[in-house]
Amino acid sequence: MRFQRGTQAASLALFVGLLALAAYPYPDGIAADFFLRLDPLIAIGTMLSAGVFLVALLPGLVVVASVLIFGRAFCGHLCPMGTTLDILQVPVKPGSKPTVENSSFEGASRYRNYKYLFLLVILASALGGVSLVYWGSPLSLVTRLYALVLYPILLLLGELGLRVGSGPLTQVGLEGLAHLQIPQKVFVTNVFVASLFVIIAGLAWAQPRFWCRNLCPAGALTALFSRRPLIRRRVDESCTECGLCIRRCPMGAISEEPSRTAHPECVVCLRCVEVCPVSAVSFSLGKAVATGSTHAPDLTRRGVLMALGAGLLTAGLFRTGMGQPRPLTAEKPPVDPYLIRPPGALPEPEFLAQCVRCGECMKACPTNTLQPIWLQGGWEGLFTPVLTPRVGACALNCNVCGKVCPTSAIRDLPVIEKQHAKVGTAHIIRSVCLVWEYDRKCLVCDEVCPYKAVSFQAVPDRRNAVPFVIDNRCSGCGWCETKCPVQGSSAIRVSMHGEVRLASGSYQEKAREYGLIFRAKETPHYQLAPETFDAPGATTHPYPPAEPVAPSSRDLPPGFAPE
Repeated sequence: MRFQRGTQAASLALFVGLLALAAYPYPDGIAADFFLRLDPLIAIGTMLSAGVFLVALLPGLVVVASVLIFGRAFCGHLCPMGTTLDILQVPVKPGSKPTVENSSFEGASRYRNYKYLFLLVILASALGGVSLVYWGSPLSLVTRLYALVLYPILLLLGELGLRVGSGPLTQVGLEGLAHLQIPQKVFVTNVFVASLFVIIAGLAWAQPRFWCRNLCPAGALTALFSRRPLIRRRVDESCTECGLCIRRCPMGAISEEPSRTAHPECVVCLRCVEVCPVSAVSFSLGKAVATGSTHAPDLTRRGVLMALGAGLLTAGLFRTGMGQPRPLTAEKPPVDPYLIRPPGALPEPEFLAQCVRCGECMKACPTNTLQPIWLQGGWEGLFTPVLTPRVGACALNCNVCGKVCPTSAIRDLPVIEKQHAKVGTAHIIRSVCLVWEYDRKCLVCDEVCPYKAVSFQAVPDRRNAVPFVIDNRCSGCGWCETKCPVQGSSAIRVSMHGEVRLASGSYQEKAREYGLIFRAKETPHYQLAPETFDAPGATTHPYPPAEPVAPSSRDLPPGFAPE
């Protein structure tokens, strides 16, 4: 147990440390998404739904292969979800103290097959082209918890601590620290994520590690390959059958006969080794007097068919729903015009198939513009990231969202390529614009626009020049919408009109082809959030400005992408 606690603590510390590094500026050579790539369900489920082999997810397949040797040691020692659940472990309900009868494999197997059925639903849906991985992936779930729930709370506590301690800090000569401000972050769906995790943790009231035992589809996937690992639990002749190991096993993996083990359920926590009073238990390659039991899943044909049918039916319903953002046919159903994906996001069908809704990109975004959505993108788009310009703009010199995406649903683009990835186009709502509607002077949208995409022109019946958006100069970054002084909904809004999304190839070349002109201003205030996120030593013009080019012979209107 001491060894397991040590490995769990080290693993969780590494997980939290890497997640903390998922921020701007992003350190070179760091893989903040390392743990997400280790999840075998993310690897296999995403590859099936996307229909492509993703080299970045090879570590997940390595974990599956390691199960053949070490069993489910990843679940017991390295998985941050299991460690977090162990930390939050609550006492079992009164009257349910561990006994041999209710703690043995036979006595604790009532819900154990649910995880296999859950796995079948996810895999069947993936075969239908729809990813449900984010509902069952333990690494996706726990990353969302830390990134969208605990991280903002930590920032809030830090800010409150500075407020409370401002007086004492000033008295001891730390005025600079007393006036320090910690930028706060807010996220949609954070209450739902927190509530879901409370339910998962609360299930331990019935059984220790209820999620890992009975519901985790990633655990079911590794269990299928760990029926007889090379290194497994063995019991020698000195066993007195006291039952202590059975009562202390957190996974209920030991049979009523202590020498027999359900290896697919064993997470190699080593607790049975430490509590054995006669040292009869070991994990080794050596020969044991009594062999373990494979305990194959006890699934009925009806259960398997119902799980497969549920997955395929879910995929069919999602793909034929009216809220489907991108249709399978040439006709386009109603689409929310403000569904703005991050720059470098794959075309919508591929994006939805590869995004695992982990929240890494949202946590890493320095301006807090990336937010998870509910049904804005249809049922299939649940919890996926979108730009929310009224909350924050997309920082021009930041490309961290693509760097931390574990499945390449957002491409890892160089900064100059990212700056040419047009995510939409701004348009002016004249009925609420201070100049158009009230004929008052206002130049904010022009002042903050990094690409000179807003032009003020004189029109009849107006004393002041009014703003127009030049479509082929607008990248959709959202600075105009963020800084618009109109209360409530902005008078200038970014929509998905004219977005350019490429699965491969150069955004710079595509911008030239479409006649898009992204020539940056010489002032540095727009590079990231003004006076907040600019990296030390940032230059005012870190890349050559795009030269104006003539529209192509396709006669496409500026800012429009072809079918």
